Amino acid sequence: MKHFLRAVCFASAAYVAYSVAAEDANMSFHGTLVASPCTISNEQTIEVTFGDYLAIEKIDGTHYLQPVNYNVVCAAGYTPNNLAIVIETASPTSFDESAIQTSKTDLGLHILVNGLPVTFGQRVAITDIGTPPLIQAVPVQSGNVMLTAGAFEASMTLRVDYM
Repeated sequence: MKHFLRAVCFASAAYVAYSVAAEDANMSFHGTLVASPCTISNEQTIEVTFGDYLAIEKIDGTHYLQPVNYNVVCAAGYTPNNLAIVIETASPTSFDESAIQTSKTDLGLHILVNGLPVTFGQRVAITDIGTPPLIQAVPVQSGNVMLTAGAFEASMTLRVDYM
């Protein structure tokens, strides 16, 4: 009888193991990628000009503040909801986490969003596409170094995203 009971228990365990294995299911995922119905300034390059005569001794993070003039344009018929802008850079400065490096050593452009230092890669809500968040740039320098005269340039990426 003990052998018969063991055989029944073994057979039952094997059946349970088999039935669990037989319950596996394949899964598949589906989606559709679509182009964003909104763009920044019709995907044109946005130029910010600081002028030809910036006094080296006045590069202090307050002088020469310039707006980044851009607009958010959405496709006709699209009602914008939960939109945000994101500012990204491949070249932040080593001396200011909210500044992008320029082509001049020790010179950066400090970026402000609505008057506050930017956090690169962070979404900032757009509450009204007619008046998107205010973005500004101001030259900054590394410590007390003496900058050298000459032209400079820098770049960053501004994109519209969903919250």
